[in-house]
Amino acid sequence: MRTPPPRLLLAASAAAAGLAVLALVPLSASGLVDPLQATQLALSAVTLAIAAALIANVRRTDGKALRIDARTKRQEAALAQTGSDLRRIATTLDDLAGRLDDAGRDRVRHVLAALGEDRMELTAQSGRLAGLDEAVTRLNDATRETTTGLADLRRAHDRLATATGVQDLADRLTDLAGTVRDTRSAVTGTARQTYTQLEALVDLRALLQPRAPLPPLRGWAASPDVLRLLVGRIATARPKTILECGSGASTIWLAYAAQRFGGGHVIALEHDERFAQSTRDLILAHNLQDVAEVRHAPLTTWTDRGGETFPWYDVRAVQDLPEVGLVFVDGPPGATGPEARYPAVPLLLPHCASDAWIVLDDADRPAEREIAERWLAEYPELAATSHKAEKGAIILRRTHG
Repeated sequence: MRTPPPRLLLAASAAAAGLAVLALVPLSASGLVDPLQATQLALSAVTLAIAAALIANVRRTDGKALRIDARTKRQEAALAQTGSDLRRIATTLDDLAGRLDDAGRDRVRHVLAALGEDRMELTAQSGRLAGLDEAVTRLNDATRETTTGLADLRRAHDRLATATGVQDLADRLTDLAGTVRDTRSAVTGTARQTYTQLEALVDLRALLQPRAPLPPLRGWAASPDVLRLLVGRIATARPKTILECGSGASTIWLAYAAQRFGGGHVIALEHDERFAQSTRDLILAHNLQDVAEVRHAPLTTWTDRGGETFPWYDVRAVQDLPEVGLVFVDGPPGATGPEARYPAVPLLLPHCASDAWIVLDDADRPAEREIAERWLAEYPELAATSHKAEKGAIILRRTHG
């Protein structure tokens, strides 16, 4: 039931009190009610009216308080439900974030495993190149300082031209300046060559993407620039048979190229049984056994038509070869005998396809240049092209069928 407004209650109480007072006045005047009692009754009526108004107002206030309390409880229940929903959503998001984090870690581990040794080797090469560049910079600074010092000394020499020993000092300083220039030129050339080989190695790794660590190149092994030449030939000509005189890291790179561009098979001749087995282990480590093999061919004495003898691989290792499209002559080692690589063309040319390439490595050495000149003189159907590589290379091809 709706409680009347406080003003209405007060008006009703006042009216009731007034009526009571008006009723008591004639009764008191007529002597029916004692005036003192009439006054007390009038005050009691007024008090009761005021109390009734206050009680009604309190009840109304309590009703409002109860309604507010009910709304508050409903709001608290709604907030509790919202909090529960938010906790469920947070739990779901945490689970999703955990799965995404795990997937990200797995992807990072996969990428790091794929990069593996490649990144380590490229970082080491970059570090060496940076060191060489720093050395060149220091040498340039030293050269400038030396040049300034030489100019000062020359001026002093002009002033002391008549003094004993001045000319000898000037000569020594001139020699020193020449030495500094030569050293600067050598360091600059080394830095450029290192950059060239690093660039070729990056190209090879980006194109072929080896699956396991590889032995270092350069030194006794083939350099990256000549391997890039051979891989390019395999990519364009796609020879069915690739023959390598010698074995090692170059065998793996050639096998990767044969596998990458399809159809080719790499055969490496090796006179050292232990080194042959080491290369076979590399082939297995890189899962290239389907496209590459190493044939142990000890060095034997081979005699040419003129009766001259040479140490070369056992010829039985090449008798069954089909048409060879690419020959890489990187053995036997020069220490095995003078012109040790000469038999390669007389023995292998009959096994070569009409468009075959024969690539001679280490062509900057005098012995290899003499071998190439002898081949060209004895086999006029061959033409030679020099390839600028770290250790020099010569490409021989037939000029006609």
